[in-house]
Amino acid sequence: IPGLICVLTIVVCNVFLEKQDRIKKQYLAKYNDVVLYMEQMIYSFKKQPKIRMALLDAQKVSSIEMREVIEEAIVNIDSNKSANIYEDALAIIEKEYNCGRIKSLHKFIIKIENYGGNYETYIDILLEDIKNWSDRTLTFIRNVDRTRRNVLISIASTLITCGFMAYLIPKDYKFTEHGLYQVCSMILIMAMIFTYLAITKRLNFDWLKEERALPDNMVIKYYALVEKGYNNISDLSFMERINYKKAKKRLEREIYKIFPDWIRDVAINLQNDTVQSAIEGSYEDTPFILKRPVRKLLIDFERYPVGIEPYDNVLKEFDLPDVKSSVKMFYSINELGREQSTKQIGAIIDRNNKLSGQTEEMKNKDRIGIAAMYSVIPMFLGVLKIIVDMLLMILVFTSSISEVEMKELLSEAGQCLVYGIIFVLLIMGFYGIFESVTV
Repeated sequence: IPGLICVLTIVVCNVFLEKQDRIKKQYLAKYNDVVLYMEQMIYSFKKQPKIRMALLDAQKVSSIEMREVIEEAIVNIDSNKSANIYEDALAIIEKEYNCGRIKSLHKFIIKIENYGGNYETYIDILLEDIKNWSDRTLTFIRNVDRTRRNVLISIASTLITCGFMAYLIPKDYKFTEHGLYQVCSMILIMAMIFTYLAITKRLNFDWLKEERALPDNMVIKYYALVEKGYNNISDLSFMERINYKKAKKRLEREIYKIFPDWIRDVAINLQNDTVQSAIEGSYEDTPFILKRPVRKLLIDFERYPVGIEPYDNVLKEFDLPDVKSSVKMFYSINELGREQSTKQIGAIIDRNNKLSGQTEEMKNKDRIGIAAMYSVIPMFLGVLKIIVDMLLMILVFTSSISEVEMKELLSEAGQCLVYGIIFVLLIMGFYGIFESVTV
């Protein structure tokens, strides 16, 4: 019966794995479609800055699914009579392929289509950013596949070890026919199957979906606490002091991850705008966690029309030297001529590309971090199984003792098993707490 239950479980779980495999292929296909679409749009737009012509070129090299979406956008351009022709048309693609970089690209080419200008340098910024993002994502995909493979190897090696340990026992003391052994073996196999199902689902990422940031209410709460502590830490209560460092560290981590995307959007806006106008134009699409410091920066522009004070006050409550240095570089652009400004923008982009690499690595580490715990589960389960096997072996060796003594031994064996399970659960709990704290 235990063997039959295991077979049925494998059959049912195989259906789930096939479904997850289809979802994985869909996510990967969408990611490839988006990268190809954005690169082709940029190449075509550089050749001829017309959105409709660029869409036609992108349609020729796209997959069937992407081609249909682009076709719908082109039809919308041809039939739309509103003032926001391109916004409405490109929103169709943005809705189907929800990616922040597509939105940045569309926003930029719409501005060029409507107002013109010297756009070559700035569209190269987008192209470089897309290529770097693509390389980092492909590396992350390989790391995810490697993690999934490591878990599978861990499961297989644990099962082999448990089976090998059982058959090392001499024939006279075999206990593999014992009901407890078969039930425990069944539980072990099913636990391994469900562990692999969990890791498969956990690591089935949508490569276009942005990582979920802190909830808005937590951002507001953390900012209020950090600003209160920065102004006068003695005003904090005992509990507030405990939470102060946590709130500050968490906000710094989230700001660091989001900041390169904001810098990219501001740099693109500089194509036709001053620094203040470029920052103001980026505010609407700024992630919530950066809206507060950006709004404060815009207010400071009115208080200090000339001077470095607005840039110097940005995120002063936090320990983010790279972020603050990048913001201050915008001040230099205001003070330089057009030619020097272009060089300064290039320096900002170079710095931002390095920040992007670090933040993408941080995001990916956060997304894949929980998988480390899953990879430990098979080993813990294997230890438990070996404990049960050792207890059974002791029972076989002492089978000649009296019935009363046997019941006592079984009771002690059960207690040892329970203690072993509790110990493993405690270790896993502490590991989970450690993971959440370090993140």
